[in-house]
Amino acid sequence: MRFIQWNVLFATLLLLSAFVFAQTPTSMAITFLVAIAIAVLALAAGGKPGLRYIISALTVAFAFVALLLPGVPGATRVIDALFAAVVFALSLVSPTHSHGHGEAHPAVPRS
Repeated sequence: MRFIQWNVLFATLLLLSAFVFAQTPTSMAITFLVAIAIAVLALAAGGKPGLRYIISALTVAFAFVALLLPGVPGATRVIDALFAAVVFALSLVSPTHSHGHGEAHPAVPRS
């Protein structure tokens, strides 16, 4: 499912950003934990689509923390907030509505 693949990709990038960009120990730990939580929830959301709402709430909370946590450089704040916005947008798409590997939706005839 594309939902899972995209969320795991962005969670991996967020996880890497915890170590690549300058962060405080607290912001690094929060970024690391949020990235792991997003990946785990995305993998589980294939069977339980309602878990995407937890991803939505998590990304909103992460965006606020990324923007308001003291001592974090401005560029890191912006990057974390952008990651949160992208993953939030992905969480609005139900994992049951995404089809993988070019499969057509049953109601749409293939050309």
